[in-house]
Amino acid sequence: MAQALKPKKKMNHQDLSSSGFWIGHILMIIATIAGVYLAAQAGLQQAILFDDVVSRQHNYFLRQSLYEELQDNVAILTEYDKEYLGRGISVNQLKANSPKISRYVWETMKYSQTTLETPSYFLGETRRFYAQVDDIIAKRESFTYGPSFASKLMKQQLENMSKNVLPKLKANTEYLEQYLKDYDVNVVEIKGVQQPQSDSSEQATAKGDNNQAVVNHES
Repeated sequence: MAQALKPKKKMNHQDLSSSGFWIGHILMIIATIAGVYLAAQAGLQQAILFDDVVSRQHNYFLRQSLYEELQDNVAILTEYDKEYLGRGISVNQLKANSPKISRYVWETMKYSQTTLETPSYFLGETRRFYAQVDDIIAKRESFTYGPSFASKLMKQQLENMSKNVLPKLKANTEYLEQYLKDYDVNVVEIKGVQQPQSDSSEQATAKGDNNQAVVNHES
């Protein structure tokens, strides 16, 4: 006699019809999406911050190099004005002692993307400074300008650069340096290069060596 088929056990779907089941799952999905979003936002903010720090580091090195080059050129032109430009000497002497100012950084800035992040004030003042200086020297060597007038114009350019442009550029680089230090980026210390000891450190070291020598002698 064939066995009678047992009826299938009915599945309990009571949990699926419960509102608590669906609310719990919905909250879990929302929490997952929120977690992924917040993690992505945090990662994006870190990436933006990293790019900003790197950009400011490049800007610091560029502007600091420009500052040092302009400072050197001001010193060269000041000496040139005193010894040659403002004196009544021959054209041959003027041309033979034409100032050898450096424009390496200024010329290199043409090919740097960081240049366009430099405030237009510094770019404009530097451009005008070099243009005016070149014009004064050329017109003095052609005797279009006399020594007194050429020297007066040169002094005006040097004074503006020394008292206005360079102090502002220095303050700007110092601001960038402090900003980078706040993120543990030391732009002053050169990697792989040992920093020279200060005079006080050297004196302290020498004093310690002398004291040690006295102790050894007494021993």
